[in-house]
Amino acid sequence: MKNLHYLLLLFITLFIVLSLVVTPKSFDEFFEFDIDTTIPEEIVRQNIPEGQETTFDIEAFFSALDNQDIESNQSIEINSGWTIEVKEYNDKEALMNDFRMLKDLGLKAYIQYKNDEANTFILYVGPTMDRDDSRDNLQKISELTKFTPKIIPYD
Repeated sequence: MKNLHYLLLLFITLFIVLSLVVTPKSFDEFFEFDIDTTIPEEIVRQNIPEGQETTFDIEAFFSALDNQDIESNQSIEINSGWTIEVKEYNDKEALMNDFRMLKDLGLKAYIQYKNDEANTFILYVGPTMDRDDSRDNLQKISELTKFTPKIIPYD
């Protein structure tokens, strides 16, 4: 056990000594490297025969970009959660009454405080991973006439 204490004291002492001796590099030093940016004079395309032409199909390029945007949007929609914003409240009593009513309907309701001048609270239902589940909950809430809910991405 004493060896462990000595080892820990050695590491702490080594850390303190190194922090006093070694000076850290400033952030600007990383950008002051002398990099040679000249373009080489030699032929870069050594493997391409003389008669072969390299072409660039701009239509295929833009098509690939569009497909990439569609795939990235789909992955965001799949991975993000959804919640339903039910209503904003200034009155805590009305908020709690509606909160209890939604809980009695079997919905996962929660409250978020909106830190603004009006000190409002927002009543939400959710979150769900699938937007269709949020749509089902939206239909249940829309049957109640005093709410105008909307589906929003969950933060």
